[in-house]
Amino acid sequence: MGGAGPGAGRGPGLGRMSDPAGYLDSLKTQLRISEQQTPAWNEYANTVTGVSGQMQAAHQSMWESMPTASWQERQGMMNTMFQARGQAYATVHDAAAKLLPSLTPAQRQQAEGSLPGLMPPGPGPGMGRGMGRGTGPGAGQGMMGQRPAVPN
Repeated sequence: MGGAGPGAGRGPGLGRMSDPAGYLDSLKTQLRISEQQTPAWNEYANTVTGVSGQMQAAHQSMWESMPTASWQERQGMMNTMFQARGQAYATVHDAAAKLLPSLTPAQRQQAEGSLPGLMPPGPGPGMGRGMGRGTGPGAGQGMMGQRPAVPN
């Protein structure tokens, strides 16, 4: 069994959206975005789609560089990716905050649990892609290509 590696995140975080436009279209339908709300929704969706594309490209570039990178280079790439994720979350969060006033109270309540940018970053819903080594029974190789230490 493999451990937590790329793609191991849970929830609708940016890293999990292989089809951001389809995901956002589904959310738009679930939230019942009206014609009057569509301009605000489109601004939000364009931001999410753009940021998602940037993050997917950055992740792909890092993933391709990992096999030949030194430990220091890997550490630098990981730190850069963590910073990029923080910036991506802040950008999407700002876009979501701009969208909220155009929503009804019922839509806002539903949006707070489903829209990227409104869910907290980190472990849990909306986490996106995991990049660490697997842990626990059956833990396999993670991104660094090493098995985690198993306590005796």
